[in-house]
Amino acid sequence: MGAVKRLMVAAVLAALGTPALAADYATCLLDNLPGVKNGPAHAAALNLCGSKYPDRFFDVRRGSGRGLLGPKSPEQCTLDKARDTSWQPAAGMIMRACGCLYTPSAGPTDMCERYPLSAEIRAQHPQAKTDADLLKLETHYRKIYAAHPDADALFARKDFWAWVTQDKAREQTLTKGSTADVVRVLGEFKSSGQADTTWLDKSSTVVPPRSEIEQFLRDAPPQRPAH
Repeated sequence: MGAVKRLMVAAVLAALGTPALAADYATCLLDNLPGVKNGPAHAAALNLCGSKYPDRFFDVRRGSGRGLLGPKSPEQCTLDKARDTSWQPAAGMIMRACGCLYTPSAGPTDMCERYPLSAEIRAQHPQAKTDADLLKLETHYRKIYAAHPDADALFARKDFWAWVTQDKAREQTLTKGSTADVVRVLGEFKSSGQADTTWLDKSSTVVPPRSEIEQFLRDAPPQRPAH
């Protein structure tokens, strides 16, 4: 009977202590930034956590650290974690991570950071009617631009469109594939180096209108954000 009770207590403690064990960017910062006293240590902590959790605050739900055993507020968290952190940028990031984890959540799509989409892009996606749909759309564009910050420039290149339309499977992948497919195709174009331009023969080098360029990105189904 004693063993059963111990297992039950352990299960309860594990459930209550989930925030401390959560694997995300904000908790990584709170594990590594307290006590930081100089710039190099601050940079090392940010790089370490960024490499482990490349989606950073975008992938952390606000309030996900709240629990019976954790801090009761972002202010209490900041006081506990930053009191001995003399490097002010590090203390500032601790405050941000505490705000992320311990501010009450407004709902399942209340992430600690959201990717801003222009009104123009949002208007091109009338099917995104709910905030959950919008979050998927933001994730789609964010991952494309994170992998290829020059995506707009690529889509404006004549040789890129000639390269795409020379291969029906490639064109289909770009227009109907997942976020990862779009990222991959853009990478393939870059890695090709354009050393061999024979595929340009008899192909149109007219840059498609902006609406057509945006249609390619729009048709690629958004990748669901990780949970």
